[in-house]
Amino acid sequence: MTNTGLQALDGHAFAANAERITNTASIHEWTALYAPDATAEWVIDGARQHLVGRTAINAAATELATLWRTQHLRVTKTVRCADATTIALTWTGGFHNELNQAGTEIWTFRDGLVTHHTMHAHLDVRDHTSILARLRLRLAVTAPRIALALTWQRARRTAIAG
Repeated sequence: MTNTGLQALDGHAFAANAERITNTASIHEWTALYAPDATAEWVIDGARQHLVGRTAINAAATELATLWRTQHLRVTKTVRCADATTIALTWTGGFHNELNQAGTEIWTFRDGLVTHHTMHAHLDVRDHTSILARLRLRLAVTAPRIALALTWQRARRTAIAG
């Protein structure tokens, strides 16, 4: 029981099912999870989609599932927490057996159906020591002041430590 008096959702069973649905790109099983009035907020590498209603979610999910299938996406989903209305997951994986992607999902439920789904996905995650990560090219293009400030801070920290 939770503080709402409702039974906690089975986060592990949901994560296993969501992982299977993703790995098989099972679009019909995925979209069947949503209530007709569901909303979704998906941010994939900074590109945001705000979707309202199962029809809009179905159209966007079909595009993603097609990509997953053609690019052989494989992920592992892990439960971070679950209560009577919400399940939070993290995931790692990638296309063609790569392991360079990561994300977070929050699923909110009412009467057994998803009413809101928040997903943040990062498609090219690299260790902070990687030369490509250190160059911060993507950050330099999208937020040059932030990239400059990080570079300045790193140089200052290195000078102090050295």
